[in-house]
Amino acid sequence: MKRASNILLLLGAAALLWCFVVWTGASLFDWYEGRELAYSPHTAAAPRAHSLYPLPRGILHPHEIIGRLEIPRLRMSTVVVEGDDPGALRFGAGHLPWTSLPAEGGNVGIAAHRDTVFRRLRNIALRDHINLITPAGSYEYEVSSTEVVAPQDVAVLDSSNRSELTLVTCYPFSYLGPAPMRFIVHARRIPTIGA
Repeated sequence: MKRASNILLLLGAAALLWCFVVWTGASLFDWYEGRELAYSPHTAAAPRAHSLYPLPRGILHPHEIIGRLEIPRLRMSTVVVEGDDPGALRFGAGHLPWTSLPAEGGNVGIAAHRDTVFRRLRNIALRDHINLITPAGSYEYEVSSTEVVAPQDVAVLDSSNRSELTLVTCYPFSYLGPAPMRFIVHARRIPTIGA
């Protein structure tokens, strides 16, 4: 009996250590990459930045910083990098490479893990505001709907003639192991005055 208790205690300690490593890694990544975004040459040269975007697809490199995604009501903020591979999603959010960039209009797709930066999406609500801050400027979106789809249902990321944002994460949020479904957040861009 004592041996079983010790094994369970060891497993619990290992689980806590894993959570600590993941959350600390995500925080350090967000801090470091956020600093790079704040001091990027595009940000420093704000008046010229609009002429530099949208970048041609060939110029974007895997894990290159796209911007910062913020949902103020949920107190959520994360750096967004180019790509949807495990390296890009390890500590932050990734821009899905075949979707539009914010300055292009169309459907911008961003994915992240449900057990790291997109954990708070479980509390998203209609009409919440989402900000995407890039070196080219800031883009504000309003949540129009959410849905749960099968992983193979990629039609939610189809190109659109409207400026919109689609957030993707695994579902259910409390599921242990690879989750069987995907949680989708649809948001429409709020036009800025003069745009």
